[in-house]
Amino acid sequence: MSESVLKDILIKAIKDLEESGDIVVVNPIENAVANKLHEVVQEVSPNMLSSQELGGIINALNAHNLGFGLDDNDFQTIIGITKDELRVAASKLKAAEW
Repeated sequence: MSESVLKDILIKAIKDLEESGDIVVVNPIENAVANKLHEVVQEVSPNMLSSQELGGIINALNAHNLGFGLDDNDFQTIIGITKDELRVAASKLKAAEW
């Protein structure tokens, strides 16, 4: 799973720009430019969620549809992240509130 949706979008945009001839990337490290751009964006917007965090939040929101409660042992298996990871992801969302 990718680190984040944003990183995937940055990689696609750079590849599209290369294919159209608008830029030429000569760095031999694959996705080095996208990785650097992603790092800089994360510095100014640390509340961004990884794909795993977003998936965990979505799973947690839909957990009530399962029809039963989740104990600590089943939580990570069903939701996809631990309760502590979910708490960190939720705090990122709270930090994003205006």
